[in-house]
Amino acid sequence: MVREANEKQAAAEKTLKESQMKVDVLTAEVAALKTLVLTSTPSSPNPHLHPQICKDDSGMTIFTKKHRRSPSHYNLKYGRENSPPGSPVKDATLAGNPEIEVESREGMEVDPVFHKEFLEWRKNPVIDKADPFVNRIFREDITMCLDFSNRELLERVVKAVEDGSVLVESVGDKTKVIFPKTCALLQVPRLCFYRMSVGDADSWYSISQICRNRIIAVCDFLNYLKYIQRGLVKSCAHDVYWEIIRLRRNMSLARLGLDIAS
Repeated sequence: MVREANEKQAAAEKTLKESQMKVDVLTAEVAALKTLVLTSTPSSPNPHLHPQICKDDSGMTIFTKKHRRSPSHYNLKYGRENSPPGSPVKDATLAGNPEIEVESREGMEVDPVFHKEFLEWRKNPVIDKADPFVNRIFREDITMCLDFSNRELLERVVKAVEDGSVLVESVGDKTKVIFPKTCALLQVPRLCFYRMSVGDADSWYSISQICRNRIIAVCDFLNYLKYIQRGLVKSCAHDVYWEIIRLRRNMSLARLGLDIAS
């Protein structure tokens, strides 16, 4: 009887442990889905909230993401107040062939080479630098955006950004009286309202606004690619393309020290 009771207890504990693991998995999935937040205002309605305004070719409602919080709970913005750039009007003479299709709107035109690389990548979205689409973005945007003076720390930052372990958070008001500080990445005196960790929770580095903006812009872009890779982005190809262009633009603005459009 004692042995039988012990066996039942062990089985119950095993079942409980498995149930807890399932709960953890579901909790993680819910947290990921919560990042797909929709916004809309009366003056600028978000078409993704209104099926009668915008649907993709299959009739499925198009969704976009609002923002994702970094591990340090500092907001990463995905068009928080403005929807992604509208899909340009297709050239009727070339419509129907995605490989040669040229889209344009006032002040905007698609780069046909990059567009073709994007369409090929979207068939099998992987974040691999050997892929022409990903390689181009790292070469033209990410590498330049994360080009800091502190070369030793730079290597750790790049690795942390790519694997998602970088932490960036604002400095508490009580510690702001210590300013000015030296930006750990630029190695020059700057007012550092942010601090950064690159994997070691015990080591924090003071960074300036421009460095914070560059890191956040790159994280925003890579997170969006990861969402596409996981199948969380249900938008049509045109909307995804223009959202990628917007995020690339944000990296350029951040690199130049200009405000990123929120």
